[in-house]
Amino acid sequence: MAKLTNLQRFNQILLAFLLFFGLMKLAAPFLIPIAIGGLFAMMLVPVSRKLEKWGLSRLVAGLVCILTILVVLIVVIILLINQLTSLLNDLPQISETMTAKLNQLHNFLASKINVSPQKQHEFLKSEVKDYLASLSTYIAGFVRVTGTVLASFILTMVYAFFFLLYRQKLKNFVFLAVTSRIHASTHPIIGAPIRDPSIIISKITNVANSYVSGLFLVILILSAANALGIYLIGIEHALFFGLMAGILNLLPYIGSILGSLIPILFALLTKDSLFYPLALIGFFIFLQMIESYVLTPNITGASIRLNPMITLMGLLFGGFIWGIPGMILFIPYLGIVKVIFDHVKKLRPYGYLMGKDPGVDVTA
Repeated sequence: MAKLTNLQRFNQILLAFLLFFGLMKLAAPFLIPIAIGGLFAMMLVPVSRKLEKWGLSRLVAGLVCILTILVVLIVVIILLINQLTSLLNDLPQISETMTAKLNQLHNFLASKINVSPQKQHEFLKSEVKDYLASLSTYIAGFVRVTGTVLASFILTMVYAFFFLLYRQKLKNFVFLAVTSRIHASTHPIIGAPIRDPSIIISKITNVANSYVSGLFLVILILSAANALGIYLIGIEHALFFGLMAGILNLLPYIGSILGSLIPILFALLTKDSLFYPLALIGFFIFLQMIESYVLTPNITGASIRLNPMITLMGLLFGGFIWGIPGMILFIPYLGIVKVIFDHVKKLRPYGYLMGKDPGVDVTA
């Protein structure tokens, strides 16, 4: 058999990448629940092991873990619905305040751009009419998406349960797959080799477990801090805005911006003084600094040893392939990929490129 040229080998690698990521994009509805279920399962492995040491079977321990997650999420959803209901009950009062502020805005615009308040009202009415005409389509789409999300979440929990139940079989599969590929020599940058594939599997599980657990811990801390800060500033429905801002931090970068803009706009529309929105802006900037420089680096950043360049590329590419779920999922899975790369001879250079290791000159 003729030896492949460099160009032919490059074309084969490029075609493999195109097929792999093309299938990931096409099969997103099938793969996303599996990916989320895998992360949940890796997060719950220590809990399941603890329950098994207490005498529960693996089946019962897995069911207890999944049911606990479901109960916690149901409590959060009920809490959000109650807070949203309270917010909707205050809509008449909010509407009156907004009307007064809109009248002030109309008068200000009339004095600056010479457009009468009547013409501004006519323009707003025409825009609102067009919006209401398409509102039924939006509502139908929202109901459809909500149903899809709920169905996917149930499927995700089923996958997580089976991953917990069959984790030994999956571990044996990975062990058999990588046994012949482990390199035994010492690497000049990452140090001593890992000769036992089971240690690599344990490292992979620890990376995912630490990241997902840390992510939820950060969200819990931010939700509590947001709610407390918004309450102390004097904004109504602080618990709702705090929980929403904390949950939106699941979306890297843009989530914190969206979570802070909503209560700031609410304060602008419902408060007579600029003190409230300005105080919220200062509070969210301070909290964002705490989250960026203290919470995330020490809680989740220590487990995902990716450099900022790879992290940003992973976020953008994950959003391109899977949308918002991809932006959340690609980071922990890139961390897992790095662990594998670090311990496979031919892939170690890529693991080094992805990591936060210092720029040691290995050619010197």
